[in-house]
Amino acid sequence: MLQKIPFVAISILFLAQMSLPVFANNLTATVVSVGDGDTIRVRTGNKTVTVRLACIDAVRFVG
Repeated sequence: MLQKIPFVAISILFLAQMSLPVFANNLTATVVSVGDGDTIRVRTGNKTVTVRLACIDAVRFVG
């Protein structure tokens, strides 16, 4: 019986998390430059932003 209680509690927490609403905004940007395969600079409107992609192991290819 004691082993079922944590499972039930974890299940309830998981279901509660899944029921939360998720909102997403659409963003349109133009790539200005590519730094080193996992870093890009983009322009959206009049603002330029550096975007670093996490967990990407990329090598710049010059061909």
